[in-house]
Amino acid sequence: MNIEEIGMLSYKTLICYIFLILILKIMGKREIGKLSTFDLVCFFVISELFSLSLNEPKSSILHSIIPISIIVILQVFTAFISLKNRKFRKSMEGSPSFLIYNGKVDIKQMKKNRYNLDDLMLQLRAKDIQLPDEVQFGILESNGELNIILKSNNDLLDPLPIIEDGKINKKTLKRVGFTEDEIFNLINEQGYHDVKEIFLMILKKDGSFILPYEKEN
Repeated sequence: MNIEEIGMLSYKTLICYIFLILILKIMGKREIGKLSTFDLVCFFVISELFSLSLNEPKSSILHSIIPISIIVILQVFTAFISLKNRKFRKSMEGSPSFLIYNGKVDIKQMKKNRYNLDDLMLQLRAKDIQLPDEVQFGILESNGELNIILKSNNDLLDPLPIIEDGKINKKTLKRVGFTEDEIFNLINEQGYHDVKEIFLMILKKDGSFILPYEKEN
């Protein structure tokens, strides 16, 4: 490698570094363990494009920057649509699954998520849990993390929202055995007249937690 190639490689490395910091700021702050499948694909493709550029010192860095810019625009656009459309967000990021619900292991959900008994027991032992019957809810999140709510610490009827983004979550409604009329009665008791007023509602054993949309001034 001659001096010209070293200089070009150094220049491209600096540009890649600055550009990477910029696109990470644009794509938003998220912990690695909380990245969606789409985010991970974006990062893998971006890393490969940078690698190809750095491995070919004489090629223009635009060969990497242009496709990476397109990927970042797509990611930002997808994130924006996800904020506005719950169905789109669920289709892109997936939904949580209950491997344990009300203390009972759901074998069908384990098979559906390709989660075997060794995986489950390993995760429970890692959280100092000896037996599944100590667990009220075992939730396999969309990022693959298993979150546990112990019976001794549980105050919820169901840990997932009954109302989310101003809409009733039909799956949660079915799990808890409530009707839509009963949910309407609950929010009316709290002074709300429409589910569209509510950003988040979670059912508790002794009531509910409600987070309304902020009223515009």
